[in-house]
Amino acid sequence: MTPAQREAILAEVKGGNKITAIKLCREATGLGLAEAKDFVERLETSPEALLSPAPEGGALSPVADLLFAGRKIDAIKLYREQMQPGAGLKESKEAVEQLEAGLRTQHPEKFTAHAKSGCTAVLALLAVLIVVLVWFRF
Repeated sequence: MTPAQREAILAEVKGGNKITAIKLCREATGLGLAEAKDFVERLETSPEALLSPAPEGGALSPVADLLFAGRKIDAIKLYREQMQPGAGLKESKEAVEQLEAGLRTQHPEKFTAHAKSGCTAVLALLAVLIVVLVWFRF
């Protein structure tokens, strides 16, 4: 998000044009509708915290980069420390999980660590079951 985009979004928020601000936010960041709405609603209460200078890749790109690498805990810490100072752990976790869900639908190819499906546990349980059955048969 460029400084000009930040200022345009903030101007729309201050002018009471929430829908336009959400549209601009989505265009600037690539966020989904729910994430952009949350972003704009947070701007209404504390614009300084969310509109501090951000890297060129977008306001949430450091958090998104961590999510793409499968480092959700680090993403929550970063969000909590830099993106939303003073936010509680629960709010930060929920915001990052919403962002992750949106990113997984928009950019599934960027994720290096996929969501865990539990296959390993099922296979281990199956192997133990086979060993027990074989042991008691002989």
